[in-house]
Amino acid sequence: MEQINFRVQEDEKRVLKALAEIKGISIPELVKQAVLKEIAPVRANLAFQLLKDGKIGRKRAWVISGLSYHEFMVEWSKREAEEAIPEESTEKELRLVENIDLTKYLRKPSPK
Repeated sequence: MEQINFRVQEDEKRVLKALAEIKGISIPELVKQAVLKEIAPVRANLAFQLLKDGKIGRKRAWVISGLSYHEFMVEWSKREAEEAIPEESTEKELRLVENIDLTKYLRKPSPK
């Protein structure tokens, strides 16, 4: 895990402490929850924009979005998202597929 530090004014800390006590959690947990809640919609928008721009694939978009897989697929459908795969990648994959030697995976005929 990584750590993020920042400074607050004394009165802001008192407010955070009071809120954390009411919720029965630590100040760092309170702040973490607030930040993650605030950036949730931004994460989803970023993920789908990067996907649309062809900079990431579906799996990476799902991770960046912070959504459960079901939520991600619902959002995918709502946004009518498409995975933009760069043509170079497609061509590279086609060359790899064309050169696969399948003979080693075939069964040898049984002797009669």
